[in-house]
Amino acid sequence: MGHAPIDLQATTRDIKNRCARASGNLEQIAQTKEPIFPDPRQIMLELVLAQHEVEAAISIMKRAWWPVITVVVALGLSA
Repeated sequence: MGHAPIDLQATTRDIKNRCARASGNLEQIAQTKEPIFPDPRQIMLELVLAQHEVEAAISIMKRAWWPVITVVVALGLSA
């Protein structure tokens, strides 16, 4: 049984959006001016949310492009 076609434009948009959300979570941490985090629980939440977004983006990327990624790596064609 074959795989269903993947909408690569929609997949690309999804990955870009997830990266933007992860970046936003991390940017909030990076912009903190205090020498010690005033709310460590909020910082941990931002880190975990960023981690989930990145992990989801990796999973989506593998599903959509894994055959291409495997060939590129196997042939040593990476940039």
